Amino acid sequence: MNRLDNLPSKKILSLFMTCGFPNLTHSKKIFQEILSHQPNIIEFGLPFSDPMADGPIIQESSKIALKSKITTKQSLNLIKQLRKDSNQTSFVIMCYLNTVQKYGIKKFISDIKGIVDGIILVDLPFEEEAETKKLLDKSNVHLIKLISPMTDKIRSKRLLKEAKGFIYYISATGITGSNKLDYSEISKNVSSLKKLTKTPVLVGFGIKSKKDALAISKKTNADGIIIGSALIQKYFDAKMNFNKYIISLRKFINEVKI
Repeated sequence: MNRLDNLPSKKILSLFMTCGFPNLTHSKKIFQEILSHQPNIIEFGLPFSDPMADGPIIQESSKIALKSKITTKQSLNLIKQLRKDSNQTSFVIMCYLNTVQKYGIKKFISDIKGIVDGIILVDLPFEEEAETKKLLDKSNVHLIKLISPMTDKIRSKRLLKEAKGFIYYISATGITGSNKLDYSEISKNVSSLKKLTKTPVLVGFGIKSKKDALAISKKTNADGIIIGSALIQKYFDAKMNFNKYIISLRKFINEVKI
């Protein structure tokens, strides 16, 4: 069974957090807090030294995690420990191809089998995914597709042909944590995608508040939302006071659960 195959039809909530941020001990407590809210999906970001698709907030969290000496193995062990606490929430890893290649693709997939339900390989081109996807399919781990406003219809059809889990629709061109959301444009593009696939379409990038979450729900045909940068920003807003951060994080997640 893959938990991503049993997502609700609407109002799917996916929450992203960087593994090992701000350190391994606190990271586990952060994920436990997130898990206690029972989001439909948790995305585990594996720290990387050159996270080119991430905005400054996630980049900084990755930098801090790496500074605390977090390793890929420790991140995977953390995810494995958290899986014991929940059999309901879908677990998805989000990372860059270099991280997986350095670890060893076959070993990486073997180590995540039965623990995570999906993986987002940000910089793996569709044209080069066949071998990796074959290994993932054998382990019942879905390769999640990323689609942006710049993806034309012909390419979208190719990407969505065998899509599983959910579609990560990037709400704006650029990097994570973008400032302005064009709900009309999002609605138009999401509706186009939903004509091509029955796989849930989730909107990510730039969702920072309850207002944004409600707007995506009411003004677009999206099946859910993905929030990442806004969760991490709360740590810096709390001036890196961990106890204050957990309280702030708890409040924020309750607000965006629509």
